[in-house]
Amino acid sequence: MSLAISARTELVREGRRWVTAQAVRCGASPAALATITLLSSELVANAVLHGPADGAIVVRARAAGPVFRVEVDDDGHASPRVRHAAPGDAGGRGMFLVDARAARWGCYQRSPSGKTVWFEARM
Repeated sequence: MSLAISARTELVREGRRWVTAQAVRCGASPAALATITLLSSELVANAVLHGPADGAIVVRARAAGPVFRVEVDDDGHASPRVRHAAPGDAGGRGMFLVDARAARWGCYQRSPSGKTVWFEARM
């Protein structure tokens, strides 16, 4: 299943809610649901912040056995990187959280443009 949204800050919540609803439908445990909700919010927020202002974002979510996978497409080209933000920094923790909490995550470039960032969490 997928959800297409515009790259607007106010739509991050819509992406997060949609992924959470899919995870609930697939039977995610409460602990998995917390992780899936947090990490999907971070990926959608990153797509909004680092992709083109007029870009489109596509969010996909699916379960395969005990694993729940979320993929976020955007029109940006830069691959995400894990940063280690200083205590006073206002941001820069999104991919750090993804790296710390996801079972696996990655990024691949799409042709002709854009990228997909994904994570997997145990259900």
